[in-house]
Amino acid sequence: MNLKQTLLREHSKANTIAIARAILSGENTLEELWELIRAAEPPLPQRASWVLDAVTEQSPDSLQPYLPEAAALLQAPNHNAVHRNLLKALERADIPEELQGELFDYCINILLNPRALPAIQAFSMSLAAKIAAGLPELQEELALVIESQMEFNTAAYKARGRRILNLLRKS
Repeated sequence: MNLKQTLLREHSKANTIAIARAILSGENTLEELWELIRAAEPPLPQRASWVLDAVTEQSPDSLQPYLPEAAALLQAPNHNAVHRNLLKALERADIPEELQGELFDYCINILLNPRALPAIQAFSMSLAAKIAAGLPELQEELALVIESQMEFNTAAYKARGRRILNLLRKS
């Protein structure tokens, strides 16, 4: 399957799932997909990142070789869909200690950014909570940030915020 042609042909969930199956079965490689996310011209990165989301849903460990580059891509200007799908994929991954600080800081900055999109804030909140698990000082920082932004944010932020705060209080 030619990933580029297939992604450009149709932007749909069915096409996304078909491409993810081709990667998971070995017909195509995650390396091919990653290259489109990393270096292709729009709309390929956002469509390819949706496929990455579907792949990591089935195989969370598949992102491991790309974690440093995924963290770097979050810092780069990209389509919002790329950021959203990378955050979702990272939330499923086993984040190595050397990337945790960078990713946690990124997530906190997103939560404090009033112009950040609600979905990106929600996935940032979840990723930050995953990184903070078992680390009381990070849990406290995350809780303070979430609470400080609750009254100024969307219903989606508040709902995710309440859920994350409950998780933080239980641990």
